[in-house]
Amino acid sequence: MKNLTNILKWSFVFLLLQGMVSCMDPIVMTDNGKTYNLSIDEVFQIQLPGNPTTGYSWRIMPYDETVVKQLGEPSYKVNDDKIGTGGIYTFKFQTIADGQAELILNYARKWDSLTEPSRTFKIMIVSGTMGQILEE
Repeated sequence: MKNLTNILKWSFVFLLLQGMVSCMDPIVMTDNGKTYNLSIDEVFQIQLPGNPTTGYSWRIMPYDETVVKQLGEPSYKVNDDKIGTGGIYTFKFQTIADGQAELILNYARKWDSLTEPSRTFKIMIVSGTMGQILEE
């Protein structure tokens, strides 16, 4: 039992150091417009509903990459196995320095640049000591 506890403890430490474990819940559509005060090196996820079979997808608009970095490519998981069913896009980010960055994601068709996005998701990330000052 002690051996299993040590393995689990070191596995968690390894995942934490790899930036794969976050203590916060995923940020979702109902969090649109919120501000998040995070520590430096904190990993967070944004999960948004979508349906690529409609031609729409979520696109990240330019943001301050000196404060926040994207971790890998977004993933997509369907809700069920029915044809044309929607699902959830997951975007992973990590804070990397003091500062603030506004993250804006637009739900639009890539080839239709003349039409406004059908949905926009926006949050403000405040990282490091700047976030701690704003919380006080």
